[in-house]
Amino acid sequence: MKIQDYTKEMVDEKSFIDMAYTLLHDKGSTMNLYDIIDEFKSLGNYEYDEIENRIVQFYTDLNTDGRFLNVGENQWGLRDWYSVDDIEEKIAPTIQKFDILDDDDIPAQTDDQETLDDSDDNEEDIDGSDIVIEEDDDDDIAEGEEEAFEDAEDFND
Repeated sequence: MKIQDYTKEMVDEKSFIDMAYTLLHDKGSTMNLYDIIDEFKSLGNYEYDEIENRIVQFYTDLNTDGRFLNVGENQWGLRDWYSVDDIEEKIAPTIQKFDILDDDDIPAQTDDQETLDDSDDNEEDIDGSDIVIEEDDDDDIAEGEEEAFEDAEDFND
């Protein structure tokens, strides 16, 4: 049965993925995903809101069902239409070749880099006499710990 002969009840009961297979098989050529969905909307007299969940499931099924092949730019066809070599050519990742630059070819600064000012003009000089260290008046420290602390200070000098 051709997809144009489906009634609204048939469209309601049939999965979109099976209808897509029938549609592409009948048409015999690739179709854009949105054109397939528009065909389903017109067959069932649906508004987008009425079938939104079915469309999400359909897209998932389309990507996982082995009968379908994305041939680029959201165009979908049936895997049966293509030889193994055609499939590898259509779905193989493209490899981009990049030139390797020598050290002499690398610019010192690119347009997206800021110039760093190495001068310390913005920093204030801090005099050691300006630093204040507050002593803790905590009497809980044992005498042995105080002596160990003082020995450590002598060691650092």
